[in-house]
Amino acid sequence: MERSPDETGGSRRNDNDERRGNGGRDRKQRERGRSYSESQDQVTDDSPEKKLSTLLVILGDKMTPQEIHKNIEKIADIVQTEYSKYEPLVLKTIKNCFMELPMKTFIYGTLVGLVNVKRPDIGSAIVKMTAQTLQQCLNEGNWRGAKFALKFFAELTNANVILPRTMLDIYDDLLTTLDEPNVKLYRADTIVYIVLSTLPFVALQLRERSLEVLDSILSKIERYFESRERAIAEIGGSVVLHSVTPYIGSNLPYDQADTLDILWSQIQNLRREGWECKILLKPWSDYDSILVTSDQHEVDKFIVKEHSHKLCNSLPVPLFRVFVGLEDETIVDSHKTTDISYFLIRDIIDDIIEIYEINRKECTKYLKDLPYNFSSGTFVEKDTTTSITNSEVKVKDEPDIKIEPDMDTFSNNWRIDNSKEANAGSISNQGIVSFKLEQIIVEEIFSHIFRLPQPRFKPIFYHSLLTEICKSMHESFPPIISFAILYVFMSIGILFDRLGIMDVECCYRFWNWFAHHLSNFGFVWNWKDWESTLQLDPLHPKVCFIRETLEKTIRYSYYDRIRSTIPEEFFVLFPAAEPSTNFRYEDPDHHLNNSATSLISKLRNKCPNSEIQAHLDEVGKSFPDLPAKEKEQTIRDLFVQCVLMLGSKSFSHVLNVIERYLLVLQSLNETPEARLHTVKIVAEFWMNNTQFLGILLDKLLNYRVIDAISVISWLFTEEMEKDIAKSYVWEIMKNTINKVISRVKQVASKREMVLNPQSEVGGQGIDITSEEDKKINSQELHTVENTLNAVTREQKEVLLKIAQMFVSLLDSRLKTYESQGITDPMSQLWFWWAYGFFKEITRTYQPQISTFFVTMETIVVTPDLNPRILNVIGM
Repeated sequence: MERSPDETGGSRRNDNDERRGNGGRDRKQRERGRSYSESQDQVTDDSPEKKLSTLLVILGDKMTPQEIHKNIEKIADIVQTEYSKYEPLVLKTIKNCFMELPMKTFIYGTLVGLVNVKRPDIGSAIVKMTAQTLQQCLNEGNWRGAKFALKFFAELTNANVILPRTMLDIYDDLLTTLDEPNVKLYRADTIVYIVLSTLPFVALQLRERSLEVLDSILSKIERYFESRERAIAEIGGSVVLHSVTPYIGSNLPYDQADTLDILWSQIQNLRREGWECKILLKPWSDYDSILVTSDQHEVDKFIVKEHSHKLCNSLPVPLFRVFVGLEDETIVDSHKTTDISYFLIRDIIDDIIEIYEINRKECTKYLKDLPYNFSSGTFVEKDTTTSITNSEVKVKDEPDIKIEPDMDTFSNNWRIDNSKEANAGSISNQGIVSFKLEQIIVEEIFSHIFRLPQPRFKPIFYHSLLTEICKSMHESFPPIISFAILYVFMSIGILFDRLGIMDVECCYRFWNWFAHHLSNFGFVWNWKDWESTLQLDPLHPKVCFIRETLEKTIRYSYYDRIRSTIPEEFFVLFPAAEPSTNFRYEDPDHHLNNSATSLISKLRNKCPNSEIQAHLDEVGKSFPDLPAKEKEQTIRDLFVQCVLMLGSKSFSHVLNVIERYLLVLQSLNETPEARLHTVKIVAEFWMNNTQFLGILLDKLLNYRVIDAISVISWLFTEEMEKDIAKSYVWEIMKNTINKVISRVKQVASKREMVLNPQSEVGGQGIDITSEEDKKINSQELHTVENTLNAVTREQKEVLLKIAQMFVSLLDSRLKTYESQGITDPMSQLWFWWAYGFFKEITRTYQPQISTFFVTMETIVVTPDLNPRILNVIGM
C-alpha cells in the first residue's frame, strides 16, 4: 500500500535495493564509522573518496553548536557538488553515520535537509535508502538498527525532508503490531520501546503540525500499557522481573521498575511540559526560513515481520542505579528518572557501548565527548561553548592534504572549520537539569555488568572499558569509580549496605571486575578503610568480597606480590599457602613413597601403557589383605596423583601425560564411583590452586576420564559445603554445565549439516544425487541422531541432578532452621549464598530446563516442598 502524493510527495522506496544497515551488527568488521569491507573500497588514503567520507564521519566531533552551524553549510555545498560523482559513496557513508554514530544523528538530519533544499533528488535518494535500511532491520529483527533508522527519520522530519504526517504514518505502521491477535509481550514491548525512544527528538514538530494524529498514536500506546499490566500479571511477569533484579529483598534503595514503564512515565511528563526537551541540540532550527522552501518525500508502508528467535529485547528489564539516596555532597544526585533527559543520555551511552564493543578506545572517545552532542549546561562542569582546540581538524591528524584540481571540484574545502570566528555567539540554555557524565557512564556500564541472566558481551569488555575510561578521563573519573566501589561494596556510605540485598551473581561479577580493575592499577587500594569488615561473619558478603578479590588478584600476579600490598590485618582473608601441589606421597615416610617414586620414573621415561598397568597390578598385590574396593581406590589414587605430579609444571605437560596414558586412566574410571573418586583426588591434589583445579577437571571431561555427573556429585558432597561462598565452586559447576550444553549444540549443528548439506558455508555443500550417496548420508544421519539423543539425555540428567541436589540441600537446611526456631532462613548467610546460586543456575539455564520442565516438576517437586524453593523453580 502506497501513501498518496498529497500526504508525502516525492519518490518511493525501491524494494530491491540490497544496501544494508548494520546498527551495531557486524561489529567485528568495522573501522571508525565504516565497515571493513566498505573501507576496502577506498582507493587510497588520500583519495577524494576517502576525504569526502572522512568529512562526513568527523562532522560534529568536539564542535560547539556554532562550529557545527558553519561546517554543516560547507559540507552541504560539497555534497551537492560532488554527489553525481560519488553517489554510492555518499549514500553508504550517510547510512553508516546514522547507524554507527547515533549521537550525531541530529547533525546528519540537518545536513540532509540543507542538501535537499537545492538538490531534492539527493534528499529523495537518502530517504529511499533510509527506508530500505529500516525495513531491512525490521526483517532481520535488528531492533537497535531499526531504532537508529527511525531516529534519523525523526531528524529528517525536523529538517523538513519528510512531513510530520509521514513520520506519524511510520510510527503507525510499526504500532500495527499491537493490533495483532495474541501478540507476544516481548514483540509488542520492543516495538513500543523503539517508538517511544525516538519520539522526543521529533515531538515538537509533530505537536505543531499534526497534533491530533500524535494524540491518536499516544492513545494507542496508552491502551497497550493498560493491557500490558494485565498481561504481565497473567504470565507472572512480576516474578520474572524479580528474578532479574540486581537488588533483592526488602529496604531497597529505589523502586526497581522495568525500563519500559519508566520510559512511558517520562514520555507522559514530557507531554505535560509541552514536548520541550532542553538538552537536545536543534541545528535545524537555525535554518527554518531555508528548510521551509524544500520538497518533502514519501515513504512506503513498513511491515514488521514475526521473529520468534531474534527478539532479544525481552522486557521487563529493571533499571539499575548506583548514585541514588547518597548523603555525600561530592556526589551529585541529579539523575531524575522522571525526566526524559535521563533516559536519552543513558540510551545513547548504551548505544555507544553496543556499537563500539569491538574497540574500547573508540568507545571511550565517544563517551568522553558526549557533552558536545547535547545542549550547553546538560552536564556539570562540561563547557562545550568553546571547542577543544582552535586548530583545524585534520584527517587522522595529518598535515594539509591537497586534492588536485583535475581530480575534483571541492578542492581545499574538505577541511572542517574550527576557527575562532565559529566560536562567537555561544548559546546559553537555561532551565536544564545538569547531570554528572561520569556518574551516568558508571551506572550504565555497571548495569551492563549486572544484567541478568547474562550481559550482552563478555565481562572482559566492560572491565577493559572501565579501565580505558579511567585512563582517558583520569582527572575526574577514578574518584567516581572509587565512590562506586566504596558505596556499593565497601565499608563506608549508604550503598555499602546494599551488598546484603544484591543478587548473588551480581556480587560474584563485581569482585571479578574489582580484581581485574586492581590488576590494571598496580593493585593499589586503601585496604585500611575496610578493616572493620574483618569483624563480620566469615560468610558475610563483604568479607567474601574481599577474600575472593584477593584470591582473584593472585591469578593476575603472584602470591608474594599481592600479600605485600595488603595490611597484616587482612592476612586472615588471604590464602594461607601459595598456589602449589599437594602430593600425597611426597613424604619419604609414606608407605607408598617408593611405589610412587618408581611409578613417576616409569611415566617420565614414557613406558608403554601395558608396563604401567603391570606395575600397578604389582602394587595391588602388595596389599593381599586389603578389600578389593579399597585396593582399587589405592591404585587409582596412586596413579592419578603421580600423573598430576609429573604434569604439574604446566598444562602442556599434564595434557601430554594424560594423552599418553589415557587408556590406563579410562580403565581405572569405568564406574560412577570411580569417576567421583578421581574428581576428589584431583581436588585434593590442587587444593591450593583452585584455578588449576578447574582447568584440570575441564580437561579430564574432554578426555572422558570423568563425566559431568561425577563433578556435580563432588560439588554437593558434605565436605564441600564449607566452600559454599567461594568462586571456584560455582565456576566449576557452570563450566561443567556449559561443556555439556556445548556438546549438544555441536552435535545439533552437525545434524543440521547432514540434513541440509547444501547449507554449509558459502552454500558449497555436497550435492547428494546418487543412491550410494543417499545411503551413506542416511547412515551418517542415523549415527548423528543417536549421538544427539545421547548428549541431550546427558544434558537433561546433569541439570536434573543439579536441581535435585539443590532442592535436597536447601530443604534439609530449612527443616534444620525450623527445628531451631529460625523463621527467616535468608538471615542465615550459608542459606543466602546457596539459595542465590540455585536461583542463578535456574535463571541462566532456563532455555535448557524448559525442554524438560514437566519431568523436573514430577521428579523434584514434592507435595511438602517448601514454597521458597518452589518460587525458584517457578522463575
